[in-house]
Formats: sequence, C-alpha cells, structure tokens
Amino acid sequence: MPAIDPAALRARTAVLAERVYDPPALAAGVRGLLDDYADRTHRASPKLTGSAPSNSFKTPAPVVRAIVSALRGFAKTSPHAALDMVKAIWAGGSREERRIASELLGRAALLVSAKTLALVESLLPTLESGETTDALAEHGFGPLMLANPAMHLPNARRWAQSPHKWTRRFGLSALKPLLRDKKWDNVPGALDVVRGVMADPEPEVRAAVSSVLRDLIPKSPVEAGRFLREYAERGDHNTHFIIRTALASLTPTTQTEIDRIMHS
Repeated sequence: MPAIDPAALRARTAVLAERVYDPPALAAGVRGLLDDYADRTHRASPKLTGSAPSNSFKTPAPVVRAIVSALRGFAKTSPHAALDMVKAIWAGGSREERRIASELLGRAALLVSAKTLALVESLLPTLESGETTDALAEHGFGPLMLANPAMHLPNARRWAQSPHKWTRRFGLSALKPLLRDKKWDNVPGALDVVRGVMADPEPEVRAAVSSVLRDLIPKSPVEAGRFLREYAERGDHNTHFIIRTALASLTPTTQTEIDRIMHS
C-alpha cells in the first residue's frame, strides 16, 4: 500500500469526477484507485467472517472518504444520473465500493425518492454482509426514513419479515437514523418492526435486534420494558439471547425482574 499523499489523492479523485457521465468507466476508475491503495498485508480475523465481506480491498478510510467527497456534489446536482453511477459502483461488490455507493445514494435520495426506494429494493437481494447491509440502510436509505417515517416504517417491517437474512437485518438497520434523532419518539412503531424478528435464528440478525432495542430503551424505558417483559415470558432460546444482550440499558430493578421472568 503506498503512502497517502493528499495532493496526489486529490488529483486521482479529480479524474474520477470527470467520468461521472460514463458509469462503467467511473466504476473501473474507483476500483483501480481502491486497488492501488489496498492493504495487501492485512489478514481479516476468522471471527469476523460473518460481518465483514471477504472481498475487501482493505483500503484506508481516508481514500474511501476522498472518493465520496469527489463525487458527492454530482450526486446532488444530477441525482437521476447519479443513480446509474451508484449502480455501477455497487456492482463491483467490495466492501469499499458498496460503502461509497451507499453514501452517494444518500446524497441523491431526497431528490429522487421514488427511484431511490426502487433501487434499494433491487439491491437487497445482493446484500452479503452486515457491514454492507448497515451502510446501505443507514447511509443510502437513511435520508428517506428520516424524511418520512410514517411511509417507511411499514417498509422496514416488511423487510424484517423477509426470508433473506440480510434483508431482515436491513429492515432493522433502517431504524438507526430515527433512533439517533432526538426529536423522533414513535417507539411503538419501531417495536412493531422488531416484533417480527424477536426469535430470529440468525446471529447477524439477532445482533441488530439487540442494538435497536438498546437504542430504543432510552427513548421510552417504560414501553421498552413492557415489550421485553412480554417476550421474556416466551421460552425461546433466541428470544432470551436478544433480551439478555439488551438488558444493560434498563434499570437494575427492571433487569432483575425480567431475568426472573425468563428463569421462571
């Protein structure tokens, strides 16, 4: 991996920006730049194989950010053409390419909302890891969810019921932008999404459920506590695993009560 020279990197990304109306050439240029800065000495831990795709360049984050920075202006000024750019970059399949595509999609999302939703739907079957799933949900789809939760919470609920595990995780990760919004408080709406996956057998989905619940609890400890008590009465191992990993966000008294219910 070569040292990152900021001036040289800006020059390389400026060349990419000249290719925005030629998506195949742009995608090839993005892949070439990522490959040039790839870390070929890094070996992924086998413990991470479920959450990180194997087809990663291990390109440093500053390079990925520089590519996004060079292309994001076009995504906002020419959103229809930007969708073709997003599709071409996403098709490369690597972690970095899909992160770049997700961030660029988010820049265009509110300007072409119907087409963005259609594109997201078409990409869901191609999701292959937690990392790319979360990137598409939070960065690509997130602006739509924040702009119109009432419209898109039903979509999240539908995705969370998919037979495809990464689509189920996507439905959960799509809630994350709302959970970070201090003004948003429709906790029952989010819990309706979570209900469909409270006994999910897939570890990657259960992890997302636990994360959503931990973020929901501070917004409404009473509603979240009531929800967890309800599910603590069910004797499902997967459900109890999810509850245990979310309990730390509750008061000690509530934790003890729910733990007692699970053991009764």
